[in-house]
Amino acid sequence: MDKSIQLFLHSSEETGNLHNAYQRALSSATELLIVSAYLTNWDSGTALNAGCERFRMVVGKDFGITRKSACNAVLNWAPAQHKVHFRVADQISGFHPKAVFWREADGQAYAIIGSSNLSLAAFESNYEVNVILPISADDLNRARHWVDQIAARSVPISPDWLNSYRESKPPKGSGTKSRKKEQNAEVLPIRLPRPKGAAAVVRKRRKQLEQYKKNRDGLIKLFRQCGAGKISSSTFYARLPSYWGGEVGGRLQGKGWERQGKSANFQQLAESYIKIVDAKAGARDDTVVAEFDHLRQLKNPARKAFLSEMLCLEFPKLYPVLNRPVQNYLSDEKFSGSPGMSEGARYLDLALKLRLSLDQNPKHPANNIAELDTVIWLAYHLD
Repeated sequence: MDKSIQLFLHSSEETGNLHNAYQRALSSATELLIVSAYLTNWDSGTALNAGCERFRMVVGKDFGITRKSACNAVLNWAPAQHKVHFRVADQISGFHPKAVFWREADGQAYAIIGSSNLSLAAFESNYEVNVILPISADDLNRARHWVDQIAARSVPISPDWLNSYRESKPPKGSGTKSRKKEQNAEVLPIRLPRPKGAAAVVRKRRKQLEQYKKNRDGLIKLFRQCGAGKISSSTFYARLPSYWGGEVGGRLQGKGWERQGKSANFQQLAESYIKIVDAKAGARDDTVVAEFDHLRQLKNPARKAFLSEMLCLEFPKLYPVLNRPVQNYLSDEKFSGSPGMSEGARYLDLALKLRLSLDQNPKHPANNIAELDTVIWLAYHLD
């Protein structure tokens, strides 16, 4: 691609090559970040590069302009592991960016910045001005951090979210009056359960987390030894109770995973766990998705209950324990993930929803996902 700045001027008489630039970004990106004030059309004709390791796409919902049909088109287009990263700026008012940032296999990064939203008119009939330009690695890092901040306050788009979203009617005239009414058309906040006894189970969970902290260093060392092949899978399993569960405490779930998990390849699991622990904060969510999908491909039976608990213990603000009560809660709240997600993407989707739930309920007894897990268990667990 030309590494000089290119200016795209678009009108009904002059079409420019903006569409070609978008196609280039989709087909060649190893990392792709898209932000748009609204989404009314999506051309699924160009597949996302199979080598794209990191994908974020966040669209706005102000005035109800974003179209449900376009959102469904993106959900159908996005690869399974990336569907969870198609999000809406649900918690941000005044979300009006229009930009694409991407990095190609040779390491060079580019940006498209201008007036065009993701709409058919922006590429066909509107008067628009955009530029495409090469950007430095430092600028890409800044853009990545900025988009990550946006994504953290955004919701993965799913059929449940679309059902709750109030799409505006296309304006007949200038639309000024109707759009002012639509501007406050927010998606309803998430309700968190407050069952009787919630405060007591939260106190118990905090003690469990403190017990984990006392043995954490030894447990991490055990994972590193197994992941590096210095001890066998069976030795890892035999030594595990010295650092987690049993007399030392720090275990969140009851017994159950051992029935299938005992025979698991813990070296595989330890390798994945250490990759997640060692990942940079901005890359950790992507690493979680990749490692869950990797362990699923290997059919490792300990990847759900055991690995998710290890992540919840180490990152109590970020990742939940995989259990049925939490799934029942999201189903009850009509906040389930999008069909077709990979296993890792479904787990991250769950984590993002619970993070958002806590952000919207600052006075809830639970202060983090690990504490919220035990409250949800109390409310939704059926013996």
